[in-house]
Amino acid sequence: MMASQEPATTSSGARQDAQRRADQIAAFGRELAELQRAGVVALDSEARARIERHHADLLATLTRQFDVDRTESQRQMTLGMRVASLIGAVTLSAGIVLFFYRFWGLMTMPLQVAVLAATLIVALWAVELAARREPTRYIAAVLSIIAAAGFALNLGVVGAIFDMTPSPHILIAWAAFALALAYAYGLRLLLAAGLAAAMGYIVGLTAQATGLDWAILLQRPEPLIPLGAAAFLLSFWRPAIRPEGFARVWRLMGTAALLLPLVFLATGTEAFSYQPLPLAVLHAVYDILGFGLPVVAIWFGIRRRWPEVANAASAFLVLFVYAKCFDWWWSLLPRYLFFLLLGGLAMGAMALLATLRLRMRGGVR
Repeated sequence: MMASQEPATTSSGARQDAQRRADQIAAFGRELAELQRAGVVALDSEARARIERHHADLLATLTRQFDVDRTESQRQMTLGMRVASLIGAVTLSAGIVLFFYRFWGLMTMPLQVAVLAATLIVALWAVELAARREPTRYIAAVLSIIAAAGFALNLGVVGAIFDMTPSPHILIAWAAFALALAYAYGLRLLLAAGLAAAMGYIVGLTAQATGLDWAILLQRPEPLIPLGAAAFLLSFWRPAIRPEGFARVWRLMGTAALLLPLVFLATGTEAFSYQPLPLAVLHAVYDILGFGLPVVAIWFGIRRRWPEVANAASAFLVLFVYAKCFDWWWSLLPRYLFFLLLGGLAMGAMALLATLRLRMRGGVR
């Protein structure tokens, strides 16, 4: 049992397992109390005391090893810590960048390179130390974001020092660094950032190969569609999802990359497409994909019990329908009629989402 065994790891996945066990214990205690009040079961005082002692010992072990949340107030504090850690990471990263730029001109080139290298090494050492000492990994997550920001700063500054030509290859370096940290310490936010940078690299390379400036990658999002499908498929590949929770990130990033470009491509094909086919054909293809893919994703997410996929696809479907309404009818209908139509669609979407919510909860309409 978990109570009698020391954990082999304090990874994010192990802590989530421990938290689930603590939640099960709390739920069991509440349900047992309700069953006893209803007269469904009757435990003598000795049996109840044995159960309570066992659970108390188990919770003490889980708290010592994994710092689990034992009450709802602790859970709320944990959520607050996550928000605070994200805000802290962003603000500290911005502060470090601005600090460097404030004093950068006062340093010689050898000192600049030495400071950049030392900063990155210290940040990585701090991440490792925090990951070893803190089971929750909140501080490690903050420090890892700072390390990633420092790495991006280093690449940009080194490029400026040696007057290098900007290229999309900087994105693959960012991706490799973020993914290495993510898989080393089980950090899902850095996994998402690394996947986004890797996708941006391929989109930028595609733009560069067609003779466009690679920096306009957001203006040509078409390659994101196959990349999103590939990321979704990789969520089934065990080496890619080995830390717990990573499969969800792969699916979510894949769903976002697969669907979001369709909003721009279906409403502005001339501006955002590479136009490999006639415009009329592309309009029809992207309209069909925009309406069909989220429906398939919603169905698949419900069937496989992937709420992140179903929710993301539902949100996209609403956004896509609204975007197409503006594209089709804004210039044709009177404003009052247009907004009445949007209101009716919103009510229909609410009814659809309510039905999907019941399906996901196993309810019966």
